[in-house]
Amino acid sequence: MSRNFEDSLNILVVEDNELNAKFASAILKRLNFNIDFAVDGKIGVEKFLENNYDIILMDIQMPVMNGLEATAKIRKLEQQLEVEHHVPIIAITAFAFEHDKQNCLDAGMDDYLTKPYRPKDMIEIIKNYFPEKQA
Repeated sequence: MSRNFEDSLNILVVEDNELNAKFASAILKRLNFNIDFAVDGKIGVEKFLENNYDIILMDIQMPVMNGLEATAKIRKLEQQLEVEHHVPIIAITAFAFEHDKQNCLDAGMDDYLTKPYRPKDMIEIIKNYFPEKQA
């Protein structure tokens, strides 16, 4: 079943910084998305196992388990569990060098958004994964 922007997407935001999480939440709530939060990669992986998300927005630098480790774990779990659809994971990070982007992609992330970002940047990157019927 394809999803689009007229549907309510289920989004997991994995972010340890409260201000950054509130900023992302404000953007996503304007679009009536269902938002869930995790404060570190370990909790993000646990929530991935418990829920069905359409997309995951993943910070890189977090305590307990960083975003690269969490993404690699999620990708391994997708293979082990033979999940039907690959959940896009978008890196959200202050690391802006080309090798940082490549590290994210190598870990299994699908895309990359550099902090600080504008609301329209986040919206556009999410829209890229749901092109069927954009608002």
